[in-house]
Amino acid sequence: METKRETPILKINGTHVEGVIDEVASELPVRIILNNEQLVTLLCTPSELEELAIGFLLSEGILQDRTSIKKLTLDEKELAVRIELSGLPPEWEKMFEKRTISSGCGKGITFTNYRKHAETRISTTGHRISIYDITRLLTTFRNISTLYLETGGVHSAALSDGKEILFFSEDIGRHNAVDKLIGKAFLQSVSVEDKILITSGRVTSEIMTKAGRNHFPILISRAAPSCMAISYAEDMGITLVGFARGDRMNIYSWPNRIRLS
Repeated sequence: METKRETPILKINGTHVEGVIDEVASELPVRIILNNEQLVTLLCTPSELEELAIGFLLSEGILQDRTSIKKLTLDEKELAVRIELSGLPPEWEKMFEKRTISSGCGKGITFTNYRKHAETRISTTGHRISIYDITRLLTTFRNISTLYLETGGVHSAALSDGKEILFFSEDIGRHNAVDKLIGKAFLQSVSVEDKILITSGRVTSEIMTKAGRNHFPILISRAAPSCMAISYAEDMGITLVGFARGDRMNIYSWPNRIRLS
C-alpha cells in the first residue's frame, strides 16, 4: 500500500502561480478485528499495520504477553488487521464500552481508564543519558524520515538505547507512530523498559499513558507537553524532555536521568 500519493495543486509564491504535482501522505481507515469482533477503526498511514495493531493493544492494556497471540493477519483487501488472543475474559467486550475522546488530531479514541494512570511506577534509578547523546540522536531522528521530507505530513517516533536509534516509525498520527514503534519492538522481542522513546509530536496525557504502560523510563519530544502529561510523568517516574531541538531542551520531570555535564 502506498504511503504517499500525488495530487495536482496550485503553488503560489508571491505573485507567481504555478500548477504542479505535489506529494501528500496517504490516510486510510484500518480496522482492528479482535477475536472476530471489530474493536476500533484507526485512521493512519498504511504501513506497518500489524505493528500498529499490536502496539495499540499493548498501549490499551489489552495485550499482556506474546504467547497470547494465536493469530495475526493483515487483510489488505478489507483494510483490516485480524488478531486472535487467548486469555481474554468471557465478557471482554464490556471492558471497552467506555471510551475517551483523546486530544489527538481527528478526535482519537482510547479505552484507557485515566484514573489508573499511576498503576505502573517505573524505578527512577538506572538508565541515564547525556545532553550530548540527546543532541546527537535528535540530529539523526530529524533526518531519518524520508516520508516527512517528501510530504511534510507525518509524525515520527523512534526507539533508542541512548547511543543509536534501534527502530523508527512514522504515521500521520502521533499516537499511531508511537504504537507502531511499540508493536515493532514487541514483535521482535526487544524490551523497551531500558530504552528511550523519541517523538516528534506533542506529549499529551494519552501519549504519556502509552509510555508508562510500556515502562519507558525516558521520553523525549521535539514538541511541547501538556500539564497533565507532566503530572503523569511525575507520578509514573518517567523523565520527560520537551522542546528538544539541537542543544536546547526543557526537562519537566525526573532530571536525575539526564547527565548535564
